[in-house]
Amino acid sequence: MRRFPPSAMTSLLDEAPRYDLAESTCGDLTVADLVDVGRLAKIPLGYGTSAGDGELRALLGARLGVAADEVLVTTGAGTALFLVGLLTEGEVVVVQPGYPPMLGLARGLAERVRTVRLRFEDGYRLDVEALRATLTPRTRLVMLATPQNPAGVALTRDEIVAVLSATDEVCPEAMVLVDETYREAAYSEIESFATVSPRVITCGSFSKAHGAPGLRIGWLTVRDAAWYEELRQAKFASAVSCGTLDEFLALELLRRAEEVLAAKRERMRTGLAAVSDWVARQDGRVTWIRPDAGSFCCLRLDSGAPEFYRRLRSAGVAIAPGDWFGDDPAIFRLGFGHEPIERLQEALELMTEALQA
Repeated sequence: MRRFPPSAMTSLLDEAPRYDLAESTCGDLTVADLVDVGRLAKIPLGYGTSAGDGELRALLGARLGVAADEVLVTTGAGTALFLVGLLTEGEVVVVQPGYPPMLGLARGLAERVRTVRLRFEDGYRLDVEALRATLTPRTRLVMLATPQNPAGVALTRDEIVAVLSATDEVCPEAMVLVDETYREAAYSEIESFATVSPRVITCGSFSKAHGAPGLRIGWLTVRDAAWYEELRQAKFASAVSCGTLDEFLALELLRRAEEVLAAKRERMRTGLAAVSDWVARQDGRVTWIRPDAGSFCCLRLDSGAPEFYRRLRSAGVAIAPGDWFGDDPAIFRLGFGHEPIERLQEALELMTEALQA
């Protein structure tokens, strides 16, 4: 029996469109960008540790405001989400639209899944009262993301505090998982919520903001010691450790994080400006929500979504339709950082033609 629902998002990995505006990354780094390749010859390919490289955890903890022994290194943020979902006994509340594997994991692992809707017309802001109404005494996990995927809208500290207050009243045993994968891909500083409460678990990775999805290195921050130990043991039972070569390269990347992030943010700003100009020229055929972070944004068509998507496919332009994320098909996510700016502008002109048609 199928437990994990199929996702059209696998096309991001398995297909190669002419213009990829469906992807949410911001240009991929190479190994040579991080290290003299000759150094790799001396890296032993033995096991790592169950919690992850100590120096890597210390540097991550320093950036997030937690101790090294409150950081668990995982094989990507996806595995981090999986481990938390695996150990959750009870109902899970998931905010939608959102990252498809988050909902898929919840449905595959949880006793019951309840969803809270975010709406384009509300700027994808979280309605805390609607979330409160979704909670029950059986709720054991609330899954959020900031900045949110697919719109790049960030939660405020007041909103997180309100969510914690709601869980205190209805389901005091529940943990709140906050996916912060896009936090450092921001146009102004966005704080981490790792230190807000011991009942908050955060996760992140080097895939999106840093441009290193091939490393498959992510992390959890877990301030509850019992939960940390459960998650560490679950990681060991399922994967033993992360790859030592991946952890070595992640450490080199983290040592140069500010340099890498500055270059990525400049690329994102250039792409964002191009999209802003493009939207302004479309005579109201599309509206958009300007993101707080990420190399992507959400747009809504005024009409003709099926024909628009058909013409884009014919032109070789890939975007991420709203139904990937549990949203209206008239809404789509547009990635503006994956392609170089010249190719982005070429693809946007093809999108203009599809809209006008």
